[in-house]
Amino acid sequence: MNAGANNKEQGMTAKLEPRKSLSAQLVAELREQIANGTFAPGDKLPSENELMQTYEVSRTVVREAISGLRADGILITRQGVGAFVTNQTGKRLEPFDPLDLKAVLHMIEFRKAIEMEAAEFAAARRDDNDLKELKSRFDELTANALDAKEFVLPDYNFHLAIARASHNPYFLQIEEHIGAQIIPHSKLHVLAPDIPEDLSFLKAVQVEHEHIYRAIVDGDVSGARAAMRTHLEHSQERYGRYVSAV
Repeated sequence: MNAGANNKEQGMTAKLEPRKSLSAQLVAELREQIANGTFAPGDKLPSENELMQTYEVSRTVVREAISGLRADGILITRQGVGAFVTNQTGKRLEPFDPLDLKAVLHMIEFRKAIEMEAAEFAAARRDDNDLKELKSRFDELTANALDAKEFVLPDYNFHLAIARASHNPYFLQIEEHIGAQIIPHSKLHVLAPDIPEDLSFLKAVQVEHEHIYRAIVDGDVSGARAAMRTHLEHSQERYGRYVSAV
């Protein structure tokens, strides 16, 4: 590593706090490094492996952070090369980082306004490439559906695929910016650690996802909208019960 890279590395914090969202912390840390000139416009960020080692986080956390910064216009990624700082380094909307279950319910309410429309457009506009991605993401979600720790990222990727199939880039950008914490279960173990996992809950969520998937594949515009509405309203009910329990 050259001297410039060493100087950058010296300015980087070594470990993140476990009590807070790791991806949100990493976003804040990288923002600070960019704001203070450690990484200037045009500079390449350290690789995924280097960031994982420096901050002692998983690859998923690194990718969520990079995705959020890319959606915010602060980074641009080049396939097989890495992530580079853009000229758009001003402060913007922060990624979603709920502090309690009420914030989770607010996000579900917001998602209803966005994702019902996205599902409807996806059913109307999806093409062959979208169908391939949707199938891949749905299969991945199905394989992890009953694993409370592993299904969050596949769930998020499934919803991203729907946003992408809408062929409206703003649906995709807002969901990429918010990050995987848009999936309520991603924070349940932190915000309500005493609530036991419920297998029937996970099974119900998977059935709802299948209804959304089938409607989009079939080109059923009203069915896709209704299925997404049902899914998010049921999520409101489920997490509303958790709010009452804590």
